[in-house]
Order: sequence, then structure tokens, then C-alpha cells
Amino acid sequence: MTTALSDDSKLNLSFKKVLGKAQTSNTKEVSNEGIGSNISMGASTVFGYAPPTPVSSSYYTILGGVAEMVSLVATPIDGTKDGNGRYQAFALSLPTDYQASSSNPNKGSGFYVNGQVLNETTGTLQLIPPSFGANYTALVYHTSSGTTQIPALDARDWVLDYFNGIYFQQDPPADSDENPAYVDAFIYIGDYALTRLSGSGGAPGGSTTQVQFNNSSAFGGSANLTFNGATLTGSYTGSIAEVTTLSASAMHLQPTSGTLAGPGSYLGLDSNNNVVLTAGDGATTSPAGANTQIQFNDGGSFGASANLTYNGSTVTVKGASHLSGGLVHKRAGVATSHTASATDYILGVTGVPTSILFDATQFSEGQVVVIKDESGNADSSTSITLNASGSQTIDGQGSAIIESAYGSVLLYSNGSNWFIY
Repeated sequence: MTTALSDDSKLNLSFKKVLGKAQTSNTKEVSNEGIGSNISMGASTVFGYAPPTPVSSSYYTILGGVAEMVSLVATPIDGTKDGNGRYQAFALSLPTDYQASSSNPNKGSGFYVNGQVLNETTGTLQLIPPSFGANYTALVYHTSSGTTQIPALDARDWVLDYFNGIYFQQDPPADSDENPAYVDAFIYIGDYALTRLSGSGGAPGGSTTQVQFNNSSAFGGSANLTFNGATLTGSYTGSIAEVTTLSASAMHLQPTSGTLAGPGSYLGLDSNNNVVLTAGDGATTSPAGANTQIQFNDGGSFGASANLTYNGSTVTVKGASHLSGGLVHKRAGVATSHTASATDYILGVTGVPTSILFDATQFSEGQVVVIKDESGNADSSTSITLNASGSQTIDGQGSAIIESAYGSVLLYSNGSNWFIY
């Protein structure tokens, strides 16, 4: 085993890169390399924003809106074994829980999906190289005897292609368990130069015929709104409850007899399929019951009762109530630190240690929050800390701790402090 890249490796790395191929094995000729690489990049793979000066960071923290730290999975690439039958090349991919854990506003769209292999995106999903700062240097780990970092000068003589996420080791270890398992690095999640060039709109979002809209500063498309050159088809909510098809002939609106229709008027189609405003019978409908009472169908008429009211923020039910089917509560996953909000109910902790801040003044009196260790890894050294805000308390203390596997705590607020029940 050598202590540096051999001349063969250096020549292959350089030669194949110039010819647009990745280096995965010294035994492969250029024509046998199936994974592309690049030097001269098009605008679609050039960073549109300069990554900020990097700082130490935790997983899924986003720097400057363009750099996100991720633990990438390393998987051996078929056909890259050396003469001793040991893998030399590994492909990096997003973790299988990326969409649940990431803070990326575009997660779940494009290439920001669970398990996405970087080299399959042809440069659209890249690692940020250390040329933007030393803290962008990727850290590689194996797990043969616990989590162990593979040093930059390890005897295996490894290199990482930040453009396509390919890890190459010239001299693989004899113990396959010491092969890389994952790589901590920053992925670029900002716009590329193509979308920022003057006069360039970038690549359209969605599928063919889908109308474009601003989707978190990127082009988006949806099957709910399409145009095939002649017909606009869509499903909408809002002032138009639902429109299934709008064609040119259905875009003509005209009042009846040149006047505004009176109370009870409605939209209808005339014999030419034009939408027209048609006068009704003058009938009007007023709500039943007293102020704040919710309306219901009472034998074909609007009904209301003091037992069911809504004041704009709170629904109040007096007497017995019945639900047909299961009751679904809101759940939010918590992987690192979290500040509980009034919209939270179940906080499922998926990674420990972690801390959660609770401000009773942001919750209604009697409001309940459930905290559960879903990871099953909570113990005395990797606990879930529940912190009361400021001078507030939880059962008279400034904090509470969950330190048992799959442990849980139920809290309720009196508007000033928290109590466990």
C-alpha cells in the first residue's frame, strides 16, 4: 500500500476529467467509465450565489439560504472493484429521511428528494467544495468500530469529486467494514446561474402543459392548472369554488338585458355556452340563530344553536359530542432544537439529544402538548430537555427531562406556566 496517489491514479483522474468522465477504477479505460464528470460547466450547474463563509454547523442548518449541511450516504458502485475484489468508488446520495428532516424550502421537489443519488443529477445537485472555505471540506466516516473519521491522509489515498459526489479510494482497506459509510458535507440548494442570467427564465417546472408559478423563487408547475395552447384547465379554491374547463367561448360575461341582476341572481350558460349573469327570484337568505352560532341544515332550512358557537378563534361545544371515525392530531417531527408554537400538539422527537422551548404565554389556558421520544434513543446522556421560557416553570422547575427510551411527557399551560399531567 502506498502513501500517496500513484502516477496511474493521477493520470487517470486528470485524463478522464478532461474527457468528461469520472475516475472510478484504474482498471477501466475512458470508454468503460459510465459516470460523467465536468470541468467547463454550463450555466445550469454554476452556482448563482456565492456560498457564505462557512461556520461549524449541525445537520440541516442552512447558511445564507444556499448551503445546507447533510449526512450523505455512501454506496459502493458496481463494477469498480480493484484486482483484489475491493470496491474503489462510492456514490453519495441524500439520506432516506431527507424530506422529513431538511429545512430546505424546496425539499420534496426537483432533486431534493429522499435517497437522491448526486451523480444522477448531472451537476444539478452538487457538494460545495472547500475552495469556498476550509470548513466546506467534507468529512468521511466508516462504522466498523463505531463512528470513525477517515483522515485526509489515510493510507487508502482517497479523493472526493464534489461536482458529482463520487468518492474514490486508490487502495481499499482489506476490511470492507472500513469502507466509507457516510459523508458530512454541504450541498448547494440555491439558484444556479441560468435562472439569474438576464433574459433567462430557467427551466420550466412541472410537466408539459402545466402553467408556471413562483414556487419559492423557482419555477413551479401543477397538474391542477394546465394550458395546451387552446384550453385552460384547472381546479381552484377561493372566490371560484371549482372550474374544470375554461375555453375561449366561455370567457364572455354579460349582464342580463344590460342591467345588473338583483338579489338572488346567479351565473348561468346561455344557448351559445357563454357565461351570463341571470336575475333570480329576489329571494335572500339570512343566517339563523344568534351572533356566533354555527349554521347547520335544520330540515331544509338554516338552523343554529347556542350549544355550537364560533367567535372567530374558538369553537365551543356544549353538551355531548360524537365523532364518527378516528380523531387525527397534528404531529411535528423534531430532530434538533425546536420552539413549540400554539399550532403544535404532538412533538415526535426523531433524534437525540435535543431541546424544546415552551413559552406558556403563546398558548391558551388548558392547551396541551405531547412530547414523545420516537427515536427510542433517549437516556441520561442523550436526553430530551424541555425548557420553560424566561422565568416560567414546568411543575415549579425551569426545565424537565425525558431520559428513557420511548419516554413521553404531557404538558398543559395555564397561560403563565406549564404543568405535567
